[in-house]
Amino acid sequence: MSLFSDSREALQSLVHDEGAGALLSAASGDVAGGLVVGGYSAVTQVATVVAYHVMVNDGIDRTRLAQELIVLDGHPPGTRTYRRPSSELRQWLDAAHTGDPIALDGPSSEPATRMAAVGVWFRRDPERLVSTAIEVGRLTHLDASSVALGVGAAAAVAASSLAMYGSDLLFGVSETVESAIRLMERDEFRFSGIGEAAGLPGRIRAKAGLVGEPPEEAVRSMSGDNGPTGLDVALLGIVLGSSLIASPVRLIEVAAMSGGSELGAIAGSIVGARVGLGRWPWRVPNETWFAEIGRRLSAGNPEVRDLPVPYAIEERFNLSPEMSGMLDIE
Repeated sequence: MSLFSDSREALQSLVHDEGAGALLSAASGDVAGGLVVGGYSAVTQVATVVAYHVMVNDGIDRTRLAQELIVLDGHPPGTRTYRRPSSELRQWLDAAHTGDPIALDGPSSEPATRMAAVGVWFRRDPERLVSTAIEVGRLTHLDASSVALGVGAAAAVAASSLAMYGSDLLFGVSETVESAIRLMERDEFRFSGIGEAAGLPGRIRAKAGLVGEPPEEAVRSMSGDNGPTGLDVALLGIVLGSSLIASPVRLIEVAAMSGGSELGAIAGSIVGARVGLGRWPWRVPNETWFAEIGRRLSAGNPEVRDLPVPYAIEERFNLSPEMSGMLDIE
């Protein structure tokens, strides 16, 4: 029996467990966002590299994670497998190839798109969730608000994995973001805009009333004429992911329609952590791979040697004849 009234049959071969659906659902939100026609984008690819890294290392080794992200970018030129990377990611990767990756200092929602694995793996260890999410965000971004909202996204996935939702989830996220900001203040020289980040917990709490409204109302409240931008993408993703007013499919659909692949992935990771593993209306290439990664994250299983190497999966995806006419690949 399907978990969703408006989706296809459940993946019966896969167990439903705390947070196991987070990565698959995030990929579904990416696909629904349409950045890549017929598949998922670099948003999901980076999140998958982070997932492997978290499982193997039980945390983050920033130097090693940087190397793993570079591997997926391919070498020599012409073998890149990232699909439609943002200008931010492209800038970081190009610098990283020279041996000197430079964290960016502008506000961004990108750290929040990479936190599904952190939230599931550390769902019962809030201190390590905070420290690990900070390290993931700080690898590519200096801006304290961007890093803090990445922590918020991880906290939302963790809470949703444990069946929390609504205003309770948002207040819990707010407290976790406060903890993250206090931790970053102790190491202030590594971040920019610490003062601006201090206002984030209050902003999160102020959105609690939106979780009881239709998701379209949250979008109208938090978006400009052309949809949400910057940090509001991450904040809106957390708000939409915490709502139970609409069906899970509708929540991801609204997120993807209003904010594309990034917002779809953030909201999707939170929704999927709560509802578990199931098929979504959007075809997700390699969906059983994402589902199995989710199962292992949920189980705390660090074994990845029997799983496909991400680069091999993505290189095949890029080169397969049936996809070559469908994908819009940079």
